[in-house]
Parts: sequence; structure tokens; C-alpha cells
Amino acid sequence: MNSKKISRQTIIIVSIIFIFNVVAQFLINWVQGYQPKTYQIPTNDWTRLLNYIGDYWVNYAITGLVYLFLWFAYVGLCLGAFLWLWENITWSQFCSGLLKGRVHLYAALLLILTIPLNQFGFKFPLSYYLTIPKIFLDSLNSQWALAIGVVVYVLYFLLVVKMRFLIHQTVIRHDRVGLSFKNSWRRSQFNLKFYRDLLLVVIILVISLFGSIYAQHLLDSYTSVAIRHVGANVLIVVMTGIFYVITAKFVNLLADYAQPNHSKRPTNLQTEAWHWENLLILCVVSILSVWLSGKWIDQPSGRYLVIAHKGISSLNQTPNVVENLKKVSATKPDYVEMDIQPTKDDVYILSHNTKVTTTSGKSYKINQTKWSTLKSLKIKEAGHTFKLSSFEDYLKTANLYHQKLLIELKINDTITNEQLQKFETQYGPLIQKNHSEIQSLNQNALKRASRYLKVRTGLLSPVKNTIDNTKTNQFYAIEYSAVDQTLVRSINQHKKDLYVWTVNDSADVASAYVMGVRGFITDHPKQVRTQLKQLVKQPTYSDALRGILFFQKSAI
Repeated sequence: MNSKKISRQTIIIVSIIFIFNVVAQFLINWVQGYQPKTYQIPTNDWTRLLNYIGDYWVNYAITGLVYLFLWFAYVGLCLGAFLWLWENITWSQFCSGLLKGRVHLYAALLLILTIPLNQFGFKFPLSYYLTIPKIFLDSLNSQWALAIGVVVYVLYFLLVVKMRFLIHQTVIRHDRVGLSFKNSWRRSQFNLKFYRDLLLVVIILVISLFGSIYAQHLLDSYTSVAIRHVGANVLIVVMTGIFYVITAKFVNLLADYAQPNHSKRPTNLQTEAWHWENLLILCVVSILSVWLSGKWIDQPSGRYLVIAHKGISSLNQTPNVVENLKKVSATKPDYVEMDIQPTKDDVYILSHNTKVTTTSGKSYKINQTKWSTLKSLKIKEAGHTFKLSSFEDYLKTANLYHQKLLIELKINDTITNEQLQKFETQYGPLIQKNHSEIQSLNQNALKRASRYLKVRTGLLSPVKNTIDNTKTNQFYAIEYSAVDQTLVRSINQHKKDLYVWTVNDSADVASAYVMGVRGFITDHPKQVRTQLKQLVKQPTYSDALRGILFFQKSAI
């Protein structure tokens, strides 16, 4: 097969994946906007819940149909790509294969396989919507956990590769169910050439990534701020194109080795003849992808807030205890973020977890235990031993140090309006004196609490949310790997603020800053403020480029 045909195949796959990703994002955004607000679901009353389902069943039925359509479109994309690359595609084979459960099974295995790859910039269809927020990956800071995760993924990858003939045996050979699995497993012998070609693709990707970051470092060192800014966007476009090409090469490589008599040609990017029309199409796809996915960097505003996460200024401190507040306040954060939740007798205490364990190993659920019992316990958590702090003591101490608070209201069960009014009566004057802000994952409770509390309130979320004009959400606190320039622009258009959590790495801080994020919730407030001051004084983009290319996920 000549190199021009290989090049044409690659660009066709790139174009199809791009179009699928655009359509999928449009449909998912549309159908999510069509759904009623989740916080409106009445989960505390069966009659009201049934009435709610009766009112909105059409909305949820349409949502289900859209997701079903996208799944069949994804399976059809996988099946069609394999049959086309094998030069063995017919309409009858395609339709027959699309109705085979085994084809759907292998497509699902591929989807799971690509989740970690899309975590780092690949463009596989639908994987973006299943990727894990980076904050949860950061929490697995144990080397053992990382090693186990890598081993599990490698074993899973080998399993998927071992079963790579399943579609061929099902659709081309027309094997019965048991025989298709047996023959696929039997035919899949170790192929050194496959892994060599795969390694070559990985090497090209790694060289491209680090080459781009180093090129930006040179621009930051020797050029003006304007050129650095333009250069960063150009490099993001270039790397987006490379990610699309590498994704297409991975599909091509897997398909080539997923038939018993695969061709002997090497899947080598260096042998391809990249004609001008193919490069033009790739440039258009790359630019549109960067623009639509929100990776195009605007000029930063220079405004920021530093927020100390869980009331600590370093990871070796005990979170959410009043004893650390003086140390944290000394680092001069704009806000100290902390978590509160009610006990059985409606006394609010500081705790991130709903259940605490004592040094003797006994566990207590906070909302089922009275404060009189909890306050005398010695708690052991994440290597720290401490006593629980009451919210009232924390507020009074914060006011003594003139330290403003960002209060996370953790409401895990149904809370009544009477309880919220009681909360306002008991803590409202101290909160207002402190000029605190309140955030919560529970939008229902937040919406009702805002009636009684005369403070700024905001929605806390690990994923992107619909941005609107509601007065309840005066700011949004979102997990930082879910944030992009498009989200920032939308929040700015509504004249609201965006806080991101939890940013500790310099690349994450830099990428959030250049995207225009206002609040930085961090475990290292002093270091983050120092970095932000430097970025305002002398903007650089190499760290931001590293964060955007490696960890900022995108659907397109």
C-alpha cells in the first residue's frame, strides 16, 4: 500500500473522529440542558417523586434515546473503521455486525481502554465523558497505588489486545458465540512487530509533547509577552493535531493487527507522504478543536484569590481543626476553606468525612451522634490525631484573626427549611461579621439557605455545570481538570467568579491562571501566591502549556 493512501486513511479517520466528537458534545450538551434541574427531584416523598416522574418522563425518555443513539453511533464507528481498514466493508456486514452483542462488548472494552489515554489528551470518541477528575488521581499519592494501577491497566490492555480478533471472527468469519471467543483467543499470538509499532507511536507522542513544552520555555525566555502568548496558542494547536493523528494511528494499528492475515506494512509516521491537502484538513481540525474545546488561551486578567484548602497551609497539617487556623492565617490567604456538617442535635462541626474513627477504632456517623459525645473523642484520620472543632469556635477564632472563610456546607441528607433557619439564627451574625462565602454540592439546600443567609453562595461541583443567571450561584467552585477557557468565558459573561480546586502543582496553577480563573483553592497558599505574583509581573506559558496538554481534558 503506497504512502499517499496511508496518509489519506489517517486524515479520513481524524476527520471522522472530530465530526463524531463535535456531534456528540452538541447532543450531550443539548440533552443535559433539556433535563430538569437535578436538585429539584423530591427524594424524600414517594408520592411527590412519582408525580415528578410523571411530569418529566418525556424529558428523561428523550435523554435515554439520545444516549442510546450515541452508543450505537460509537459502536458503528468502531465497526465501520475496522471493516473499512480491512477493505472488507459491505452494508449487510455492517448492519449484521451492529446487531451483534459481541461487537458491542468489544467496543465497550475499547472504550474502557481509552479512558486513561483521553485523560492525557487523546481524542477517542466518548472517553472524555468517562474520564476521572484529576483531583481523585492526585489523592492516590501512594507509589504502591500508582504501581498497582499501572499493572492493572497493562494487564487489561493485554486482554483487549488478546481479544482483538473478536470482531473479525464474528462479522467476517460468522463464528457462533462460543467459537468466536475461542478462535479469537487462539489466533492472538504474541506479535513483537505490533508492540514495536505501538512503542514507536508512543515515542513520537512523548517527543512531541516535551518538544512543545521546551519550545515554549525558549519563547518565555527570549521573546516578548505578546509573542509568548501567540506561541502558546500555536503550540496547543500543533499538539492537538498530533493528538488526533496519534489517535488515528492507534485505531489504524489495532485494526491492522485485528485480522488473521494482517498486512505487513509498518505503521510508521515517518513513511507517510503528508500532502498539502491533508495538512490543510489537519490544520482546520486542530484549530476548530482548540477553539470549540476551550483550550484557546486569552490574555489573563491579573485578578486572583488564594484560598487555603481545608484550613491548612501544608499537607503535613491536620485539616479542619481550629488549632491550625493561626498558622494558616499567617500565610495571608484571601479565604480559608473548611467543611462543616450537622450533628444529630444540629450543632455544626468541622469534618470532611461523614463518619469519623477514634484512636481505639470505633466509628461514629456525625449526623447520628450528638455533639456532647463527639467533642470528647480522639479522632484518627490520615495519620493525624485530633479532636473535632465546633463551627462556632472556628468562626469566633477566624473573626479574631480577621480571616475570611469559604464555608463548604456538607448536607448529605434531607434538610428542612426550619433547620436552615435555625442554622442562620445560630451562626448568621458570626458569618456576616466574617464576610464569609458559602459553597455546597447540595444545590437544593444551597438555594433554600440563600433565602436566610445574607452572604455570597456558590455551587461546588467535580464536573462542569450549566452556567446561568440564578442568584444562588454567585460563584462556581469546580474541580480544576474540568475547567477550560469556554467555561471561564461563560462564567465571566454572567459576571460571576470561578474557583478551582485543588491546585497544588505549578502547571495546574499556571494553566488555571492563564485561562482567567479567579479563585485558587490550594493546600499550599503561600507558594501559590508567590507563583501568581510572579505570573502577574512576568507572564510565562511553559508551565501552563504543560498543564493544558497533559491534564486538561476535552470532548473535542
